Amino acid sequence: MTVEPLPSDFGGLIPCLDLAGLSHRDLIMVAGPGALPAMLWLCRHGYEQAVNLGPHSPRCATPAADALFVPHLSGAAGLTSILPSAGCVREGGVLILRTRAGAAALTAELAAAGWGLDSRLTEKGHAVLVSHRLAGAQRKAA
Repeated sequence: MTVEPLPSDFGGLIPCLDLAGLSHRDLIMVAGPGALPAMLWLCRHGYEQAVNLGPHSPRCATPAADALFVPHLSGAAGLTSILPSAGCVREGGVLILRTRAGAAALTAELAAAGWGLDSRLTEKGHAVLVSHRLAGAQRKAA
């Protein structure tokens, strides 16, 4: 799988984090292809609790994370691979997905999984979806 790198300035990320109400002290898990450089970028820009959630990492944080950032969702099929990690986000927490996949299909799948769409942005040919965990959505361990 080819992963297109994020722009070095992550120009669209800061507005997404601001829009989502995240602070530099929030626990932000970063998962999927491109997670390590994205997590390092967050750390270099003052996000004190950015954590790389690698494929062999424990899948849930204690306490629950404030946000999950997925810098490269490969498509609608890739959503099933991140949903267990998304289950580790606290109620009211945020999921930020950057993808080339059709946003409408992803929005429907996110709603079915207990996520409400807050906003959809376009950044350099990618859709960036910002969603929040709905009240009553179950926290699952993977």
